[in-house]
Amino acid sequence: MHKSQLRVLLAVNLRLLNPQLTDRLRKKGASGPALSKKLMRQFYLNALMFLGIYGLTMLAFDFSKLPGMFTFYVALFILLGISQSISGIYNVFFAGNDLVEYLPLPFRNQEIFMSKILVVIFNTVPFTIPLLLIFIMTATRAGIFVVLGVLMAVLMYGLILSVLLCLCALIVFGLTKLTVFRTHQKMVMNVMLGLNAVLVLVGLYFMNRGSSSDTGTQVDRAALPLLIPIFKVFTTPLTMTSLLTWASLIVISLILFALTGRFVLTHLAEQLTQVNSVLVATPPRRHSRQHNRNKILRTYQFQLLKEPSLALQLFTNSILLPLILVGTVLFSGTAPNFSRLSLNWLGVWFVSGMAGAIINVNQTSLVGNLISLDKMNFDFVRALPIPMSRYLRQKFYLGYWFQVMINGVMVLVVGIAGRAPLALDLALILGVAWGTYLAAQHYFKRDYQLRLTNWTNVTQLFNRGGGNLGLMLNLLACSIVGVLTIVIYSVLIKLFAAAAMLINIIVLVGVGIISAGLVWHYYKTFWQQLD
Repeated sequence: MHKSQLRVLLAVNLRLLNPQLTDRLRKKGASGPALSKKLMRQFYLNALMFLGIYGLTMLAFDFSKLPGMFTFYVALFILLGISQSISGIYNVFFAGNDLVEYLPLPFRNQEIFMSKILVVIFNTVPFTIPLLLIFIMTATRAGIFVVLGVLMAVLMYGLILSVLLCLCALIVFGLTKLTVFRTHQKMVMNVMLGLNAVLVLVGLYFMNRGSSSDTGTQVDRAALPLLIPIFKVFTTPLTMTSLLTWASLIVISLILFALTGRFVLTHLAEQLTQVNSVLVATPPRRHSRQHNRNKILRTYQFQLLKEPSLALQLFTNSILLPLILVGTVLFSGTAPNFSRLSLNWLGVWFVSGMAGAIINVNQTSLVGNLISLDKMNFDFVRALPIPMSRYLRQKFYLGYWFQVMINGVMVLVVGIAGRAPLALDLALILGVAWGTYLAAQHYFKRDYQLRLTNWTNVTQLFNRGGGNLGLMLNLLACSIVGVLTIVIYSVLIKLFAAAAMLINIIVLVGVGIISAGLVWHYYKTFWQQLD
């Protein structure tokens, strides 16, 4: 394999993966190897941000004494890695549809495959990097020498990531051999990604069914037997179980590598060419007989949601990642009990709902990408005798209600797990609905201003603006401000319980004034401009 050719292919895929960041760096004078280095630096920063945000939730655990918590978090990030690997492999190999550009050039299948799979790895690592932290923490607290523990953790992480990527590649490329995939690619991939999301949910459900146990200092949970051997590797590394675990993982990796080379690399060009040729030769659509313009537009809006990997990406960013943040509290056996809270706390729960919604609605939410999902159709719709404000409002409310359902279900689960009174749960849901509305206005307007019509996969839409680094910084800033606001509000209610009604009225009036200002701002700077 020629390293220079592989380096060129990798540089091309890095530029295609995040065209907005590429254009921004080029405007600053970056080009050639310097541009590639800066694009790679973005992945490093994303991994560090993800490790910092989600790793902090696990620092309080001594995993060497908590096999249940160890296996729970390892399984959680493995499931997340599977989700990202399947969607990444599909997006990079199939959705990009760029094989035609490589065919006349002197590139081998191995070089094309390696360049693309490395980009998939770069996208998957930030979501699975907490595994490395868990392994290091477990090894060092079990008394293993630090340097040796780090080396063991890196090797184990590499083996697990290799197994996941090879397994997912075999699954996705195996699907391409089916006739139904070639004729109904989007439908099959949506079913596949939907089953993948169900796998994550079912996995979380069964992992959380185990009972908790008290270790004396911390509450542990029932361990997952399948992952106990990995736990033994970092707590008792010289036992026969640990040595057999290393040998088994290495053998499994070698077998999967061989299968990937045999069934994927050998026929890579043929498989991609057949799939892409089917995509190009799509049959003409039948004209709808619906004469109601609103119904036609509504049907069209829902058609946009059929984009492969979109549902999985929305599930991952809007549900799974927030679930990891709150999972430490809800699933560790120490969930708080809010059953004794009085109606004095209605305002706190309303504001908490708003804060949670504002944190969870971001540039990866559906409402923040609906306009760009139109691609080139947006210019066509704008040329029709349809008021743009009506068209975009219909699009906005589709994304808004979709996000409200997601956020509402999540906070309701939190409320039920905390045994909160019904009145507080209702206040929480109302806060979520209003916070989602305000945040959705911002990101919908942002999508209009940064709309992209030539994207090839949804990851490019999510990376607009500040990219993943900007997303993480925004998430961190919103989380800090939200937590501080809720803590200060709660302290005031607890210290001045007699004046709780007055405090709630003052806070809600302030929220109302700020909200009215934001609604007026978006009306004047966006909605009115459309008219």
